[in-house]
Amino acid sequence: MTKRICRGFWAIVLACAAFGSAWAQQPTPQPTAIPPQRQESQKMASASQDPPLTLADAIALALKQNPELQSSEDQERAAKARIGQARAGWFPRFDASQGFTRGNNPIYVFGALLTQRQFTAADFALPKLNAPTPLDNFQTQITGQVSLFDSGRTYLREKGARQMASAASDETLQARQDLILSVVRGYYGVIVAREDFDAAKQALATAESNETRVRTMEKAGLVVTSDLLSAQVFRAQMQDREIRAKNHLQVAQLNLARELGLASGTLPAVAGTLEEPSAPLAPVDDWVKAALENRPLLHAAEMQSRAAASNRKLAKADFGPQIGLFANLERDAETMGGPSGTNWVAGARLDLNLFAGGAQRARLEEATAKQQEARHQLEWLRSGIQLQVRQAYLDAQAAVQRAAAARDAVNQAAESLRIIQNRYQAGLVTITELLRAQSAELDARTGYLATLYDWQVARAQLERASGKLTAASSLLNQGGKP
Repeated sequence: MTKRICRGFWAIVLACAAFGSAWAQQPTPQPTAIPPQRQESQKMASASQDPPLTLADAIALALKQNPELQSSEDQERAAKARIGQARAGWFPRFDASQGFTRGNNPIYVFGALLTQRQFTAADFALPKLNAPTPLDNFQTQITGQVSLFDSGRTYLREKGARQMASAASDETLQARQDLILSVVRGYYGVIVAREDFDAAKQALATAESNETRVRTMEKAGLVVTSDLLSAQVFRAQMQDREIRAKNHLQVAQLNLARELGLASGTLPAVAGTLEEPSAPLAPVDDWVKAALENRPLLHAAEMQSRAAASNRKLAKADFGPQIGLFANLERDAETMGGPSGTNWVAGARLDLNLFAGGAQRARLEEATAKQQEARHQLEWLRSGIQLQVRQAYLDAQAAVQRAAAARDAVNQAAESLRIIQNRYQAGLVTITELLRAQSAELDARTGYLATLYDWQVARAQLERASGKLTAASSLLNQGGKP
């Protein structure tokens, strides 16, 4: 009996030693180090043979070929073209026309013969006047007109068109900054999704190793069957997490490719890391002042408000008179190359509306309401931009604090896992506590990555809110500080 007890004791000692050696070979996760990109996640990034895609490259690519930005640029060109349309009112207008008529209407035949200079004494015969033979007439006309005075209509139209073109240009600048922010979100979204996927794969590998060891120990009678079942459940949970992380990475890559104007499946491998914030932010009042001076959307609203004022003046100008000159040169002939007659008419014209059913006054009331609407929208936008800046500033500050707290949580979770591993090896805790510690350590690491992502996005949002987010911004470079 004593010998059997001794043999059993030494068997347990040897099993525990083997178990401890296996645990000792497991690398303890580093709290601040981000796991390297695995081969599988590299394969998921299409066109991996291309040079790695940096953030600056991604922004340059998006600004070059993003369809939504190109649409905004098309609208800007259309707005500039309307300046030329309005400016045309300053210049004379000339029109040419070529017509052909044929008929036997007595008045038509009589007049056409006169304009063709082909009327003869024989044409006064009553039978010919009452029942003329059909006559052809080729009529060539050149007309011209020029405005001398239009109560400022042309000036106001051109002024309003220039103001709207300026607003369209500012809206394009705002669209560029919005696109840059979207690329920042998508770019760092791919990075954090990739690191989450790597962490999930590492956790799955650990769970599978746990299951293998516990199965071996269960066969040796060192643990109960419930421990093996717990390990199997934990492995299934980590497998589900790995599948979700892989899907999240693929979706993030598709979103980024769309922002860059690339076809699905052609996104190069993303090169970059998530860095910790290290520099303090400038005072919030400085950011608000910069926003009121630089925000393109605010400039666009100001120009739209001025354009609304110009439109109101244009509506008032409709009550004024218009004075212009006109001239007409005409050639009439029975055949294109035959004998013809030419004539001309020139004169001046004064137009003044006396009554139009109240349409002009209604247009003035509409223009006045739109001017007030534009002014109120400008005031609302100005207060909204200040709110956006302050909110982005608070988000950036909170992201810094959350990153520090998440880093401490990673350190604490890693140390807790190390202690529980040692206690489990000594048989002092159950496998449930061990698996809970491993899950908590994984959650802490992914939470830390999420806070780093939030920081990168928050600082870009602050720059965008202040109107300073351009391709040359230092925040878009690795290690850029606010």
